[in-house]
Amino acid sequence: MSSYGDHPSGDGRATVNGPGQGRHRQGRVDDDDYVRGMRDRYAAAEAPPAGRARVPLREGAPTEPGPRRPAAAGRRPFPGLDFLKRLGKSRKRKALTIAFAAFIILFGSTTIVVTYFVDNVEMLDPKNLANAQVTKIFADDGKTQLAQLGTENRETIPMSILPDPVKHALIAGEDKDFYNHHGVSISGIVRAAWNNITGGDTQGASTITQQYVKIATQDVEMSIFRKAREAVLARKLEDKYDKETILGFYLNNVYFGRGAIGVQVAARTYFNKNAKDLTVAEAAVLGAVVRQPEETATFAGYDPQLNPQAAQDRWAYVLNNMKDADWLSDADRAAQQYPKTILPIRKDAGNAQWGLKGVGQTGLVTGNVVNYIAEELKAAPYSIADLKTGGYRITTTIDSKAQAAAESAARRGAPGSLMTGQKANVMAALVAIEPKTGRVLAYYGGDDATGHDYAGKNIENGQLTGGHPAGSSFKIYTLAAALQDGYSLDSHFDPAAFKDGDFEIENAGRDVDESCGNYCTLEWATVHSYNVPFYKVTKLMGVDKVVAMAKSAGISTMWNTGDGKAYDLTSKTFKQTDNAPFYYHAGFGQYPITVIDHASGVATFANRGLYNKPHFVLKVERPIAGTDKFQLVNGEKLSPKQTIDQDVADDVNYVLQKIPGAGGHTLSGSRPVTGKTGTWQCQQTKHNCHAWFVGATKQIAAAVWVGNVGKEQAVYEKSGKDVSGAGLPGNIWEKFMNAASKGMSEQRFADKAGVGDPTKGEPGLQEPRKPGKCKWIFFCPTTEPTRRGRG
Repeated sequence: MSSYGDHPSGDGRATVNGPGQGRHRQGRVDDDDYVRGMRDRYAAAEAPPAGRARVPLREGAPTEPGPRRPAAAGRRPFPGLDFLKRLGKSRKRKALTIAFAAFIILFGSTTIVVTYFVDNVEMLDPKNLANAQVTKIFADDGKTQLAQLGTENRETIPMSILPDPVKHALIAGEDKDFYNHHGVSISGIVRAAWNNITGGDTQGASTITQQYVKIATQDVEMSIFRKAREAVLARKLEDKYDKETILGFYLNNVYFGRGAIGVQVAARTYFNKNAKDLTVAEAAVLGAVVRQPEETATFAGYDPQLNPQAAQDRWAYVLNNMKDADWLSDADRAAQQYPKTILPIRKDAGNAQWGLKGVGQTGLVTGNVVNYIAEELKAAPYSIADLKTGGYRITTTIDSKAQAAAESAARRGAPGSLMTGQKANVMAALVAIEPKTGRVLAYYGGDDATGHDYAGKNIENGQLTGGHPAGSSFKIYTLAAALQDGYSLDSHFDPAAFKDGDFEIENAGRDVDESCGNYCTLEWATVHSYNVPFYKVTKLMGVDKVVAMAKSAGISTMWNTGDGKAYDLTSKTFKQTDNAPFYYHAGFGQYPITVIDHASGVATFANRGLYNKPHFVLKVERPIAGTDKFQLVNGEKLSPKQTIDQDVADDVNYVLQKIPGAGGHTLSGSRPVTGKTGTWQCQQTKHNCHAWFVGATKQIAAAVWVGNVGKEQAVYEKSGKDVSGAGLPGNIWEKFMNAASKGMSEQRFADKAGVGDPTKGEPGLQEPRKPGKCKWIFFCPTTEPTRRGRG
């Protein structure tokens, strides 16, 4: 299955000072002395008798070398390859590396010269930049267009209005020799070739002129032939235009991140001022950002909000280059201070960043989906600017029917939407995933699909946000962890409220049910959504096992509700300690997660514990220059992983099938379906701020969240009642699932496996004796359980 979503190094040369090495031999060996000594030694060697072959010396053999075969007539003996054989491994590798680097440089230079005089490279016309090709986004059928990218946030200004120090700060980090070369920097090519071959800084050799050529041609192919043509065009540009004009081409068209193309828009985006009014320190911030404005798979980029330390380090590098180029005096360099006020990334940056234009009624999907597309493509050598204007065809996993069903159910104002008439502060989010593949079939992150994403992650003021407390819907992971730990669906716990230290552990207003009293099974506690048994079982087995199970199912990020910090579950194992970010309350869903992660978790259970990474891209195709054809771009290879024991998943599904019917959310035709509700109360109140319904068929898993826009406050349905999982979220989920599943076959879940030990439960809890016929009531056995401890 296929999908899409400056490293400085030092010279670590060692020094040697062993026995027999005089003072002049300390450090590395003098290669010239070594070569001369070997040549003299070979020249003085005697020829062997006829028929004798020279035998290489073995370690421990006599040190006197045997005579060598006489040279052919007219030839002087020379070590040649024998010399290489006698070089140490490190020096041999260095010699070969130098030779290969020289070959690459010579070959590249020859290619550039030949291309310049022979190839008919068409001259760039800067005016044609406005006609950049749009990238089109399609649904999974490859025909239904969801949106297109390409409207640019650009404003051109004349270079004459920019002060020279500002110009210098903008280019010092990329090309401090701009005014001294003719479009191609030979020293830069040599440096880049050497570093790329030897494993040093994998830097490019592109000058400002070459970078402009790449922007203008939108050529992202990584090859020496592309670099050669780029160099030729850069040289021809330099022949036709002066430096000031070329600088204008570059600064008016280079991408600075946050949707800003050109220095004028960048100045307003980062500092809310015109480019001509930038200080040197502010211009240096932009000069640092332009190196890599956006995050990639290996580096977070130089946006001050996304990567503050790297941004400041690069800023200092830019200023130091200005000083080296005599654009800044020592005193002025020392006086520079990093700007204190840099604007944060706007919540609505999606429109500017992508130049989105929706097509048809499904246009709202694209803003958030495009962000996921970029995430999946980070590993490939394609930037946001490439995606926006490169004329690509991106076929997504979005199913048109499922997406329309999601928006019809969850989007305020859509015909028949259950959100119509709800209070203005109420928002819904919905994500649907195909369990067998991980394909995201529908994604609805809120009414403003290019603003805050209520179904996924966001960055606000430099902090990762986007999670919502899952409440009782999180109990599916706690139940699975308990089953994996040896408990059974028939393990018993006392569900009565109790106090654990400073914590009052309650059941969100529920009284103990008379059907099981103080001796209730985990299955019963799941169906009736009691908190106390899940707190107790989490404490008994350890919160780390609950978190690990959530991770196995597909929960990638969880937030601490105290400091609001996000924790990446995929990169770390969390143990229960005094300083751990998660406590036993994780067992009943206190800690926030995203809607897309919750949908992924439900999908893993529906697929019997077989996890598929959620993804949005089926394929990406780029245009082949000069034709109307497209070339497929290789993507990430995905394969399912058995992350949860199959029997454990089957038992979880067995219990979850009992919930939709009890809450009034069976699907049309009695289609087999799982489900779980969840709510979370506002702090210091008894009213709900978050409500969930999650569930799945074998073909579609979906998670629905309903909560607040903006600050956290109580959420009421339009009837005036507190929102509940079985209420508005459950109704949205049912409406969506019926529409999206229409026409699909009805597939059954596997039978209950019955894993675990039914006798393993709350320590000290005993089964109540069943009363028989008893004549004397005072001698009758009690019907209440006794406890030896709570564990």
